[in-house]
Amino acid sequence: MSRTGNRIGWGAWGASMTRALRPTSLRLRLAVLTLVLAAAALLSACGGIGGSSAPPLTSTENHLHDVLTLRGEPGAVLIATHFGLYRSSDRGHAWAQVAGGPGQQMDGLMTYKLAQSPVDTKRVYCLALPRSAMPGVTHATAGLYASVDSGRTWKLAAAVDTFPTNSVFSIGVSSASGGRVFAIVSALGAAGLYASDDAGAHWRALPKTPAADITGVLGDPAHPGHVYLWSNISGVFSSADDGRTWSAAAGISGAVYALSSSGDIVYAGGDAGLFVSHDAGRHFVQTHARETFSAIAASLSTPATAYALNGAEVYVTTDGGKTWRQAAPTSQHPALVAVDPGDAGSAYIGYLSPIGLDATRDSGNAWQTLVRRTPPQRT
Repeated sequence: MSRTGNRIGWGAWGASMTRALRPTSLRLRLAVLTLVLAAAALLSACGGIGGSSAPPLTSTENHLHDVLTLRGEPGAVLIATHFGLYRSSDRGHAWAQVAGGPGQQMDGLMTYKLAQSPVDTKRVYCLALPRSAMPGVTHATAGLYASVDSGRTWKLAAAVDTFPTNSVFSIGVSSASGGRVFAIVSALGAAGLYASDDAGAHWRALPKTPAADITGVLGDPAHPGHVYLWSNISGVFSSADDGRTWSAAAGISGAVYALSSSGDIVYAGGDAGLFVSHDAGRHFVQTHARETFSAIAASLSTPATAYALNGAEVYVTTDGGKTWRQAAPTSQHPALVAVDPGDAGSAYIGYLSPIGLDATRDSGNAWQTLVRRTPPQRT
């Protein structure tokens, strides 16, 4: 993601994803290229859709940005969309808009990225950015918003202009303390990793990261103070001191664009296929070279179970990544995946545009529709 002034642009994001997604077969190239083009078109549109008004969740204008299943609140799910943040307390059957609507926090912003503290599970964060770059469009202050009641209510924690540039690309949470949160400021390259120890009120730059093209940051929920970085060019790095120093993970290199951890198991998907670590990210072994996974979600309750996306297909492992089976066919082309923290057999897949969310309650043997775009009315 790149920006000029206060205007959001997505050309750099699309370019970085194109560099990262290089599958080894023609079928995979076509599948991943479809995902890249669809996502690039969608995110380009984000800069020109909507002002402060917010159409319904299933509007034809709306699309999905992120899905978060909440620890400590059985059945609770958050979805970040272009036109607001929605919360369900019944595993996705009913939804209430909790931010981004008229008169709400984040009014006029697109809710973009979600993260939950593994230490204080009631503390949730949302990165919210302007929906429109058009002159004269009003909106709430863009930045990091925080909730202390599992996503029911929100307040601004830090505006994007808190940072040297407003190109905040993503966020992550630490497992060292409930108030420690990370931000990736992409325009600063290796100097772009920031941390806050008070839930976003104050920030400081961390020492330079080993790579300039950081795709994501994740605090390891099973190992306090352990953090992972991954890069769409340079592999995976881990820190045992909450981001002060870094070590390159052995056995994996090149583009990595999906990472998920549970217990001592870390799953990472990149150019060369799927890699798995069984020692908290110190060493990786390639376990699946034939498929390129664009998203991975591990079960927090059963670390050997994980779900992964490859093109229009969903794969499931129950043996720590040694073998994978294809789940039931999906109705669209999924781009997001999340697992119920307390039930390894329950997972969600999200569709960017048209907006959609499906769920499985039987480990991928069948999918049920929870959110689907409302067809336009014919006149």
